[in-house]
Amino acid sequence: MMKNIRLAGVISLLTLITTISCKRTLYNHPDNSPPRYYMPLQVGRYAIYKLDSINFYHYGQLDTLTQYLAKDTVENFFVGNLGDTTWVVERYLSPATGPIVWTPNETNTVNTSQRSVDLTENNLRFIKLGYPMQNGLTWSGNSYIPDNPYQDYNFTAPKNVNVNGWTYTYQNVDQPFAAGGQTYDSTVTILQVDDSSNVNINIIVDTSFASRTYWSETYAKNIGLVYRHTILWDYQPPPPQSTQSGYKLGFKVTLTLLEHN
Repeated sequence: MMKNIRLAGVISLLTLITTISCKRTLYNHPDNSPPRYYMPLQVGRYAIYKLDSINFYHYGQLDTLTQYLAKDTVENFFVGNLGDTTWVVERYLSPATGPIVWTPNETNTVNTSQRSVDLTENNLRFIKLGYPMQNGLTWSGNSYIPDNPYQDYNFTAPKNVNVNGWTYTYQNVDQPFAAGGQTYDSTVTILQVDDSSNVNINIIVDTSFASRTYWSETYAKNIGLVYRHTILWDYQPPPPQSTQSGYKLGFKVTLTLLEHN
């Protein structure tokens, strides 16, 4: 259960972040720049999501499907000595069924300045959106993250270990997108990574090692994050001449916006 809660923390705050940098080259921009449209921030703003997660761990013996409601709320802000603003965002979780009871999960911060907006959660710093916002723009969104941040899963696939080497890419800028029964007129999708080994939808050869690494996020103008899909797992094949089955280690997460203000 604790691993599921920690995994839920991994995805926290995605509703509330914008970044305006490209490969650590940061750009000054006017207040009406596109990233601000796609990620508004103010105290009292919230977003509620359906969170579906699958954990693969303990040699395939404890694979677990969990569902939550996740609520991110901007609760405070303060201005630093250099004039940058730090937003304090609380993540709450509730069971997906039955009475809604919001339980605080973790507190994170978003730091905004004229040059960038950075998310820090679990001591990891992310650059979620780049500037200028145009199709094909790439940047190192995880360049501040250390190697193997998800080491509890014992990943060995390079893309699952070397997360700081991912290259974020803009796709479908200012295009409509449907999620959760709602169509959003103007969105942007960030493909963070798409890599696989011995996988073509399913594992090709189940007696060989396999891996899947995929992470994408879609933001809507004046709303924020509306959809996220994440897959990170390694597949360990059974030993030769063994009656044991192969197993996956990792996780899969889908986050879909349900409500916002």
